[in-house]
Amino acid sequence: MRKIRPILAVSLALFFYTATDILVWQRIFEHNRLVEYADMYHTGWFVSLAGYATIGLILLWGQWKDCLYYLVALAVGAFSGLEDVLYYVLDGRPLPASLPWLRSNPMIGSITRSGVLTSVFFWLGVLLLLYVALYWIERKPRIPSLPDLPGAGQETSANLQQL
Repeated sequence: MRKIRPILAVSLALFFYTATDILVWQRIFEHNRLVEYADMYHTGWFVSLAGYATIGLILLWGQWKDCLYYLVALAVGAFSGLEDVLYYVLDGRPLPASLPWLRSNPMIGSITRSGVLTSVFFWLGVLLLLYVALYWIERKPRIPSLPDLPGAGQETSANLQQL
């Protein structure tokens, strides 16, 4: 359970972040034709992302690997196209053929459906590699050999002379 804590935390944060995006953007802004306030909406979107990041850091505090993974995974999830794909999945709609609002995003190579999905899988692969590097590849403490111990040479010689 200890090693999956940051994955669980970032998954829950992205789920609720995306659900809020659906409720606020689609159900309020689009429904009431308030699209001209999109810049203000996006400012609030970034503030809520910062809030999720802060809450996650507070809850994971004391474990630097968990904090690092959570922040990186949350940022990647929000900006790699994953949040957009999750948006459509949770809303029960198919991903559109083109996602033009992602055009200026440097993490996404192409704004087509296949380009965004390719980006999502690429960045999920990067997150998997980061997870393996942080949690599966652990340094084993070096056990000193007998000659490396202080005074080991003298004690060994003295013991051999007694025999």
